[in-house]
Amino acid sequence: MVIRHLTRRDEMFIVNNGRFSCILVNMKSKTVFEFSSYKSFMAQMLSAKTRRGQLTRAAEALNCQRSYLSRVISENLHLTPDHAFKLSRYWKLSHDHAHYFQTLVDFERAGDPEYRTHLKTRLSEMKRKNESVQERAARTGLSVDALQVNYFSNWIWSAAHFLTSIPEFQSLGALSQRLALRPEILLGYLKALEAQGFIESKNEKWIYKSGEFHASKDSPLVILHHQNWRNRAVQDAQDFENGAVHFTAVQTVSHADYERLKELLLQFIAEASQIAGPSKPEEGIAITCDLFKV
Repeated sequence: MVIRHLTRRDEMFIVNNGRFSCILVNMKSKTVFEFSSYKSFMAQMLSAKTRRGQLTRAAEALNCQRSYLSRVISENLHLTPDHAFKLSRYWKLSHDHAHYFQTLVDFERAGDPEYRTHLKTRLSEMKRKNESVQERAARTGLSVDALQVNYFSNWIWSAAHFLTSIPEFQSLGALSQRLALRPEILLGYLKALEAQGFIESKNEKWIYKSGEFHASKDSPLVILHHQNWRNRAVQDAQDFENGAVHFTAVQTVSHADYERLKELLLQFIAEASQIAGPSKPEEGIAITCDLFKV
């Protein structure tokens, strides 16, 4: 991905020259959640230079005239709900993206003020849901308890937990070397994880069993978890030869581009979760992401 290339240490001069935000913004088309009008989204999907012929093919998929879609985009003419549904399928939008697009169509078609208010509320709720990292990661938030306090107290718990899914690190010696911990200290972590059912001990090996969980975004432990892994990232950044990617930038952007960057980051988180879920456990990694106003 371009973003990984740009953030390598030997490419940092590109970022420092102020080109990063422009390249990132142009890296990918906007998602439907960045639009408040379905017509603008249609214009992007059907008129982009990289999608030549899309208008004709979309018309064929909807069994309508090409001129009809052109008029929908540029004139006071609306898609029918059936066409909105078929167009979502043609574009192969995900369930949430398709639902948002179809609701946008309903909103712009609606004439009754009360119904428009109802639809506007639904659109806002769908957008908030899309922005929720917890929803994107498809994990269940748990209440704060003693187990969570321990698990999120430092980075070693989750690192040891997930590294036991890799055969190479299932022995105490190999895992302690990987984590740079004395074996007797690491053994205490492993026994505690085993007691909670996260891992199991078999034939002098520590093997991942289950137990991934995700603290809800309003949990007080989230801040601690962020801090632990960002401190670990700073530690890793001091090794200039390990091939890792570390990026920090302070910039000024427009209000619209701030929302755009946020959506890109959330989209990356969703895609990373989809990639990592079925991926074969061969390497333990940490991803930390931040975007905030200063």
